[in-house]
Amino acid sequence: MDMPSSSSQGGENAVVRSNTILKKSKFVRGITKVLYSLCYDREGKSLEKEAGIELHEERVDLFIEQIIDGQWDESLSTLREIGKHVDKKSFLALEKKFYELLIDDKVIEACKTLRLEIAPLDDTDEITRELSSLIISSSRNLCGQESGIRPRKRVLEDLGNLLLPRKSLKPSHQHGKDKVPHTTIQTFMSHGPGEVWFAQFSHCGRYLAATSGNDVNIWKFRESGGIMRLNPLVGHVQPVSYITWRKPNDLQLLTCGVEENVKRWKISPIGDVSCLHTYRKENLGTVSCVWARNGESIYAGLDNGSIIKWNLQGEEVGLWDARTTRIADLAITLDGRELITTRDYNTILFFRWEDEGERFLYEDGDIVSFSMSEDGCYLLVCLADERINLWNIRHENPRWVRTYEGHKRKRYVVRACFCGQFIASGSEDSKVYVWHRGTGRLIGVCGGHLDTVNCVSWNEVRLLMLVSGGDDRIVQAWNFDPDECENVLTGELNYQLTRFSQWMNEWISQL
Repeated sequence: MDMPSSSSQGGENAVVRSNTILKKSKFVRGITKVLYSLCYDREGKSLEKEAGIELHEERVDLFIEQIIDGQWDESLSTLREIGKHVDKKSFLALEKKFYELLIDDKVIEACKTLRLEIAPLDDTDEITRELSSLIISSSRNLCGQESGIRPRKRVLEDLGNLLLPRKSLKPSHQHGKDKVPHTTIQTFMSHGPGEVWFAQFSHCGRYLAATSGNDVNIWKFRESGGIMRLNPLVGHVQPVSYITWRKPNDLQLLTCGVEENVKRWKISPIGDVSCLHTYRKENLGTVSCVWARNGESIYAGLDNGSIIKWNLQGEEVGLWDARTTRIADLAITLDGRELITTRDYNTILFFRWEDEGERFLYEDGDIVSFSMSEDGCYLLVCLADERINLWNIRHENPRWVRTYEGHKRKRYVVRACFCGQFIASGSEDSKVYVWHRGTGRLIGVCGGHLDTVNCVSWNEVRLLMLVSGGDDRIVQAWNFDPDECENVLTGELNYQLTRFSQWMNEWISQL
């Protein structure tokens, strides 16, 4: 039986010749390829639009595949075929190419990429200088950088953010509450006079500290799986609002009393605890504290908006009027040169303490709390209007990455934290919310508390363990199923690739 000779039936699966089976989609793509190759872009786009078939979909799929496979030169060539004025987009791929060359000890190739490809696109020389410093001491400065599919996937995420405005990047839908099965492995009742405002695992993953009014409870997680409660840290006269562990020595930690002072504690190998020093500023109280990167000095935010620096012996070695808010978190960048805190309630301050230089991250709402990723590249900012924003802070001008929504916050300070490929947050509805970091989709809600969940902390060593603390004076320890987590990550990766393809094609249609 003869095939119909018209292409008006069956959409893109229709055929266009009676003696040769040739799909309309393939035929149109063949013509548009010729038009694009002859620089007849307008005519090619017009034909695609008229036929309802886009040649660029194939190129987008190829581009995604090349990024995931680490074919950086080929991906850049494909990106230039897709659209013009792609310098900013290619910058992201070139930067990742540079990192992977250094990780693989291909220093000469990395230098060539920096000099011949990156530098010509860097108008301010800021990124070129930063990457040049990595060549000089790559083993030290590449801490936190990795190669493989997941970091390459983040290149696609960042590209998606550049292609379209914020409103186009919101997740199209949320997952159900049971996508990440979890079990409660332990419920700790605080031995102290108050609520759990702050909890934090030590960097080695063996110790957990959680506030309880004026006291701080300490638990030790044994290799065998057992959990032992150590003696509490007692000595503050005001509720403790902040805890930070020393790195790399995890046997010391700082605690900060609300508008009171900072105390430095030591845990002995057998589990005894002792206060080594109390740091105070006359007539002023403390609101937050952080270790210097070398662990040899301490910074604290004071209730008059200034930041103070002490050596371990308690001698004041610096005092700056940073004009911080009275409720302000404190962090320090990975290179140890900048302190991060809150100013004016909707502004994050990056304060370069050596020369008092400043730069800022501006939010569009009041800031409740923030936390920095372990690699020092990202900041997670919790806002009063129930949004959590993820920011890339690697360069001079911080860049918004993604927003996480779904938790509840009306009155209290609620904290969120990084959990590897996930983001977790407390909530005023007595639950813990978990999102996929890359897609922003809600993938789990954990119940078990009886009141507001104020804080969460992720175990950097036992990667599927999370703790939460709340106004019910309970600390919950959660374990997540590894196989199901891997299934979720695979599903979210596929979702990201699909979304990125949509973003690319939408961007192309706007060119």
